[in-house]
Amino acid sequence: MSQVHRLLRFLRPYSFRFLLSVVLMAVVGVCEALTALLIKPVFDRVLAPGADAGRILLFALPASFGGRAFYLQDFFPPTIHNVWALVAIAIIVVTLAKGISEFLGTYFINFIGHSVVKDLRNLLYSRLIEQSISFFTKNPTGRLMSAITSDTERIQFAVSQTAADFLKQSFTLVALLAVVFYFDWRLALASMLLVPFVVFPSANIGRYIRISSRSSQDKMADLNNVLQETFSGIRIVKAFGMELFEVAKFRAATRRLLRVSLRWVRAQAATSPIMEVLGAITIAGLLLYARNEILHHAQTTGGFAAFLYALIKTYEPIKRLTGVHNAYQQAVGASEQVFHYLDIAPEIKNKPGAIVLPPFEHDITFEHVDFDYEDGVPLLRNIDLRIRRGEVVAIVGSSGAGKTTLASLIPRFFDVTRGCIRIDGHDIRDVKIESLRAQIGIVTQETILFNDTVFNNVCYGSQPPNVEVVRAAARAALAEEFILEMPQGYQTFIGERGQRLSGGQRQRIAIARALLKNPPLLILDEATSELDTESERLVQRALANLMVGRTVLVIAHRLSTVRRADRIIVIDRGTVCEVGTHEDLVSRGGIYQRLHDLQFVDVEP
Repeated sequence: MSQVHRLLRFLRPYSFRFLLSVVLMAVVGVCEALTALLIKPVFDRVLAPGADAGRILLFALPASFGGRAFYLQDFFPPTIHNVWALVAIAIIVVTLAKGISEFLGTYFINFIGHSVVKDLRNLLYSRLIEQSISFFTKNPTGRLMSAITSDTERIQFAVSQTAADFLKQSFTLVALLAVVFYFDWRLALASMLLVPFVVFPSANIGRYIRISSRSSQDKMADLNNVLQETFSGIRIVKAFGMELFEVAKFRAATRRLLRVSLRWVRAQAATSPIMEVLGAITIAGLLLYARNEILHHAQTTGGFAAFLYALIKTYEPIKRLTGVHNAYQQAVGASEQVFHYLDIAPEIKNKPGAIVLPPFEHDITFEHVDFDYEDGVPLLRNIDLRIRRGEVVAIVGSSGAGKTTLASLIPRFFDVTRGCIRIDGHDIRDVKIESLRAQIGIVTQETILFNDTVFNNVCYGSQPPNVEVVRAAARAALAEEFILEMPQGYQTFIGERGQRLSGGQRQRIAIARALLKNPPLLILDEATSELDTESERLVQRALANLMVGRTVLVIAHRLSTVRRADRIIVIDRGTVCEVGTHEDLVSRGGIYQRLHDLQFVDVEP
């Protein structure tokens, strides 16, 4: 299905307004034609001294259509008989009707355009947020932001302003062509011979604009990516004195965007001069023709003036329609990326017939679990584990051994390549994702908080409870003391990613969030690795409160944090190589003892 057809599907909820816009724009076209028809009596009757004051013929249908004649007087009360008054009032009425219809038609079509883009943005955002973790590791944040903002902005312009212009100019063109052919069909056909010289170059220009527009959107996405990376990493930029480097990188990105944007600007700018040159040639030829026609009384001055007015006005819609075509090509180019993201099926999703996971009661088992990267490189191999309810199990190992990936398989951030993970005997791929993750709480090394109030950050992921329940969770996380010292207490905004808080404070907010969720399963991923000694002590106390009565999986580099675990799992090169308590593993003389010695034994030179 083409992008155009897919965009048209978004118009269905607004069908009535769209039809109303079509009717109103048709009225605009008819009014343009009536304006042209009124030119003839202005020259032949109003401006001609001593002209016959009889009835003013607007137009007559051919005999094959009944041959009926329409006079201006037919549309006014019989008391108004003065020619000047009739024409003047007719011009005012037609112009007023045209203005009202154009205003309402433009408003409705823009309403539809903005609404369609709102729906498209909402759908795109909901599809993107459903994607797996691996999707976001493969697609830069700036490019995703560009698709939701910049690309849809181009589509919005095409669907609203460009669509309004298309309807208006199309009906105007049809109505004016009818007037032109009505006055002199031979001359009209001769004048139309130049149209292909406009249409064919415009079609080629439009294709070039579509390609250039897609490239322009890609460069805009790269620019957004530079901004996102620089602003999110501003501390590192300043710490290493890389401001000038980042400015140079940004300027290079803007230069690339400029070069690509100017390509379609040049192509679009070429359309208008082509139209004007061809129009001038046509008008020059018509003036020579008109002199002969008027001298031989084959056409009146007013008739030729009306014909010339209508013909000149037809070139305006043709020129605008080529601009509409160019804008349409830009929208098609922009929509390619939008629909590309819409067409990507989530890697992690509920299978048909998935059930709700019952409350956790017994154990979590890994049965011959393998996990490979997408390129086929193995990370985890033949993992067999059983984590009983109420156990505190620690996973340790060197960096890159697969500890975090192993823990991420439980909430299905990734799916196993082979084998299965069961909770109380249920394969987690057979249960609904939302019911699985509702029973899991996670506190990570990189605490993610939002630019919102403390209260809303604590409530994130939970049904909004009463204030006292939130405060109880904060007290258990040892967070209420510093929260109450903040300017607005629980209603204080903490900044993007919680940057107004210290690392220990952010972690305690995250612990309060997990306490409020009250999950039976808890994953602690390096939750204290970046804290100073005092903050770590406070966070450890808060974690102790959080771990009470739960099944806990702890991932840690610092072995001091896992000494009291019921069992310690040692991962090396993607496999489980040792299992036991701290004392058992230290006495074995294996990998755990080596890691322990590196952290706690002073090595003399």
